[in-house]
Amino acid sequence: MGKQLVEFAPGFSAYAGGVEETHFFYREIFQDHAYDVAKLPENAFIIDAGANVGMFTLYMKKKYPSSTILAFEPAPETFEMLSENVKLHKLKGVELHECALGAEDTTQKFTFYPTVPGNSTLVPEEKEIVREVFRELSDDWADSAERMYSTLQEIPVRVRPLSHFLNGRKDLKNIDLLKVDVEGVELETLRSLEEVHWALVSNVVVEVCDLREGRLDALESLLRSKGFRLRTESPPWSPSEGKMFMVIGHRDVLGLP
Repeated sequence: MGKQLVEFAPGFSAYAGGVEETHFFYREIFQDHAYDVAKLPENAFIIDAGANVGMFTLYMKKKYPSSTILAFEPAPETFEMLSENVKLHKLKGVELHECALGAEDTTQKFTFYPTVPGNSTLVPEEKEIVREVFRELSDDWADSAERMYSTLQEIPVRVRPLSHFLNGRKDLKNIDLLKVDVEGVELETLRSLEEVHWALVSNVVVEVCDLREGRLDALESLLRSKGFRLRTESPPWSPSEGKMFMVIGHRDVLGLP
């Protein structure tokens, strides 16, 4: 689709590839406040796993200017726009990493959808299930799925465990919000987090698709095993047949002195 500088609101512009999709992300984050799940400290430490072009990071830095954010995005074109948006908005305290997150340090095949870059994934079979579900819903949903997923590219991307980027950070006392939107590898991303880092996490929000049945149950079981109090919501934009969920977790942590 190519990089475009788009005005999303008066005085607020950002670079985007899939413009229609990024307008959706803007509404979800800036207008519907989907990630306002907890009041964070002014100097919050936030992880943005699946940053896309950076709407979540931009929103959190606007709300918490003194925060530190680690943002991860594997798709090269999207990462370039994420980097440009951080520069455009003159953000400080944002650390960018061009990689996917998973259980081990490796290289994997990544399916990139130029029309909807935010749907790009290490698990394209999940998108094929989505296409089948949409085809059965209506002609409009079927047409939407074709526009979204008919054009694709396969590219190699680096995959690294999340804890790799946290080890050795002497200033790390708390992880105030862990946001995970990684298109099918939510469990793999979270399971890569070492116990020493789990102990620091006070709030988590994870988007998960349960069309590969059992993913939601496994995610909730994992988070409960770590002591989180959970609520699970179906986002209003998704048909129930799509089995999309937002899992939000809170717990009290002492952090490190």
